[in-house]
Amino acid sequence: MSCNRLFITVTVLMLIFAACRKEWTATEEDLTNYGWSLYEQGLYDEARDWFSDAVLEDLNYQDGYNGLGWTEGKRSADQPGHKELKEAIKHFKKGLELPQNQRMIHIVAHDILAGLTFAYSGLNKSDSTRYYGDSLITLIGQKVYDKTWFFPHDSTTNYKDVHIELALAYFLIPNYGESLNHVNKIREALDPPEQFFFVDTLTLQGQYKLAEEMERLQSYLKYE
Repeated sequence: MSCNRLFITVTVLMLIFAACRKEWTATEEDLTNYGWSLYEQGLYDEARDWFSDAVLEDLNYQDGYNGLGWTEGKRSADQPGHKELKEAIKHFKKGLELPQNQRMIHIVAHDILAGLTFAYSGLNKSDSTRYYGDSLITLIGQKVYDKTWFFPHDSTTNYKDVHIELALAYFLIPNYGESLNHVNKIREALDPPEQFFFVDTLTLQGQYKLAEEMERLQSYLKYE
């Protein structure tokens, strides 16, 4: 008799537990977060699949498009041609049209502007590189406290990388004075800061020294 009562009690408890359980379905935020986890491990093909699922779950989820853009940008390094960079730009521009995710503190639009700067630089489109890079630098300059930007999924990528892309883009116009300005923004932000770099950009010798300094900084930032 006691065994029967125990069996009935356990069965009832299991039924109650089953009734109380709610079916769990991954949200667009869950899918995107896992995509970033894969991205940070360098698994870009797999990350792209998860970001794709996220935007299918919610066509207005900004960070999903942000993830697709950065992932395609990374994939472009291993692929010939510019197909991936063009895909990255398409995703970034879609994300830029969408509102900030309510639960996110980090400003996703800043990541997107940086991504567009790098993608257009990879395509040698200096006009667009300057447009999106200047847009980001202007926005972070309006911040009250920390007037910087960093990419939360890769600690080696930050606003100094945007400045170097702008220095190169302005050098190609050519606008050597503005190029020099971005070079000095980088030097000022280094740890420890470097002294103001001055050359006469109206002379060929000065332009050559500016090009050398940009090359030095570009190499330095890769390993900072």
